[in-house]
Amino acid sequence: RITSTCKDIGPLALATPSEEELQLYDKMHSRLRTLADEAADCGVRLLIDAEHHKYQTAIDSVVLDLQQEYNALDRTDSPTIFHTYQCYKKETMPKIKIDLERSQRFGYHFAGKLVRGAYMQHERERAKEMGYPDPIHETIEDTHNTYDEAVEYLLKNYAENNGKIEVMIASHNQQSIEKAIQLTEKYNIDGPVLSFAQLLGMSDNLTNTLGTNGYRAYKYTPYGEVHEVIPYLLRRAQENSGMLKNGGSSELMLLLRELKRRLTPGSLDRSSA
Repeated sequence: RITSTCKDIGPLALATPSEEELQLYDKMHSRLRTLADEAADCGVRLLIDAEHHKYQTAIDSVVLDLQQEYNALDRTDSPTIFHTYQCYKKETMPKIKIDLERSQRFGYHFAGKLVRGAYMQHERERAKEMGYPDPIHETIEDTHNTYDEAVEYLLKNYAENNGKIEVMIASHNQQSIEKAIQLTEKYNIDGPVLSFAQLLGMSDNLTNTLGTNGYRAYKYTPYGEVHEVIPYLLRRAQENSGMLKNGGSSELMLLLRELKRRLTPGSLDRSSA
């Protein structure tokens, strides 16, 4: 709007949102506020996902605004709005540190869902095409390190400052899950700071084990039309390609063992349940 009266289209005008984009932003904000109202009234969490790098600034702005209102310490004892952090991006750790400091400064619960990320090829191609630095880590090891660093940074801060922090470990990576649990023991954390989530039908053995041992574990289900859901599932497969390569065979063995158990006469009677 500041540049709408410019006579010439320069770099600043090109970088600012158009009137149509501002209207779309306002509509997105209004729709998310409707969802946030409902989530707050029902006492449930609303986890807002991350997207392509080119959209993320707008998403960040909306989520931080909603967190400041719906996660306010004088409004609720637990957070309603969760942000999502993609750990395959180079900016993630500085971003988490800034967001945590902001939550402490403005008095609201920090709530974050940690994922690795699934738009690697798209982001690299767009960065090359547009001529800006690649936002994605160079190696998968760097992504793993960022994920682990983020978990430890948040849990350590929670322990040292009795912080109003909740973290969702949205991962099918068994090592990441085990490290997170070990960190709660290292920092003597027994509060409701951690939860875990895996895709329905993927790493069910991890979800079941977490739930059996008293951890908050969730299965999430993609919902929508087939042409929308299939690309989402393919991105999840790409995101978890390492897990599928290294741990897929062991999960298959567990599934076959369970299938055999269910087909064995008497295995599902009350005495063996």
